[in-house]
Amino acid sequence: EDVLRLAGFIENVNYLKQKTIEGVGSRPDFTFLLPKHLMLHMDVKFPYDNYEKSLKAGTDAEKDKHKSQFLKDVRARIKEITTRDYINREQNTVDCVLLFVPNEQIYAFIHEQDPSIFDAGLKSKAVFCSPVTLFAVLAVIRTAVDHFSLEETSNELLSLFGSFKIQWINFLKKLERVGKRLEDAQNE
Repeated sequence: EDVLRLAGFIENVNYLKQKTIEGVGSRPDFTFLLPKHLMLHMDVKFPYDNYEKSLKAGTDAEKDKHKSQFLKDVRARIKEITTRDYINREQNTVDCVLLFVPNEQIYAFIHEQDPSIFDAGLKSKAVFCSPVTLFAVLAVIRTAVDHFSLEETSNELLSLFGSFKIQWINFLKKLERVGKRLEDAQNE
């Protein structure tokens, strides 16, 4: 939530928190509200127990065992979030889901130990985000939403200016008629 606030996001305006998806029952941690009623879901629950165990392990064998299990847990997490209907055209979602890794160190650890996990995530349409990369993703979302709003507002203003122009022309015609009548009355 700190990252969301830093990015200028406001709850119930730019995103929803813990809102159950209607008709599906899944409940993403965050749902970002995009233009044209599109949504992007993000899940923040992350399996880092085995990561902690690998750091605290006394022997190399224990470290390797927990590290290996942690990487399996991450792959299982990808599968879990991509089978929860977080990506669902009928629910008007975009074609991917965000998987938040709550710590830069853990994000870097995954990348160092098995970069193919990120590729597997992308193949499954799960995009990994650390706090820093989430900020970048949110900045892109925010810019897109602002540009879309600006475009919609511009189109609305152009339409209103078009209507105003027609009304202004009609007003000038009537004003000209009134002026002519006044002139005729004055001449008479």
